[in-house]
Amino acid sequence: MNEKTKIILIADDVKLFQIFLKQSLTDDDYELLFVRTGKEALDTVMRKNVDLLILDLELPDINGVEVLRRIRQITYDMQSVVQLDNLPVIMVTAYPQKEAEIEAKRLGVVNFLPKPIEKKEIKRIVKETLQSQKEQYLKRKLILCVDSEPRVQKFYEGVLETEKYNVTCVSNGLEALEAVEFKNPDLIIIELNLPEMSGLEFLQALKESKKDIPVIVVTSTIDKKTREEVDKIGVYKYIAKPFRLEELKKVLNKF
Repeated sequence: MNEKTKIILIADDVKLFQIFLKQSLTDDDYELLFVRTGKEALDTVMRKNVDLLILDLELPDINGVEVLRRIRQITYDMQSVVQLDNLPVIMVTAYPQKEAEIEAKRLGVVNFLPKPIEKKEIKRIVKETLQSQKEQYLKRKLILCVDSEPRVQKFYEGVLETEKYNVTCVSNGLEALEAVEFKNPDLIIIELNLPEMSGLEFLQALKESKKDIPVIVVTSTIDKKTREEVDKIGVYKYIAKPFRLEELKKVLNKF
């Protein structure tokens, strides 16, 4: 989670409650999205990078607990492709049900709130929930991945982004130097064959900057001279393409 405007999805078919939330949260830096059904909520979660879901228990088509269950299932099913954080959910209802509350808490809701809700209370809970998510995000180490191929960047984002690591990708050495300056990564994974500034030139510039950031070179087979230059500069690990994912993860587990 970075400093972008936080996206809050509100799934509730009661117009007055939608207006209440709009008035309650309008002074803060949030983008509010409103849907009326469980299906719309699920579709939006799949299409948008939502930061928080405020979910009514009673929806016209799907019970709120079932919506939450399906969201958690989607997150679980995607683990083989991409590690997703559990979406924080605040569940609200005008008709509290103990069994529904127990199940919702089992599925990891942040809060289960009875309506009506005071304006100050909902503002406080939303702010604290998003702040907690931000703190968890900031605890993770940042991996800078440098590769000119978009498919490789997506691969890195998909398999390396976890509760332990944040991942940011750039396409060339110049962008990598800028990322080093402003984002201060904990680890760099870089291809040597890059446009504008090669990976080797980047490594030389990084060494001159005196920044002590471990580097993993992941590249296609290179000539002996280039390999010697890379070794002279000093990198943490050299991995030749094609490589096994387990090999890369084994190296990352040491950080």
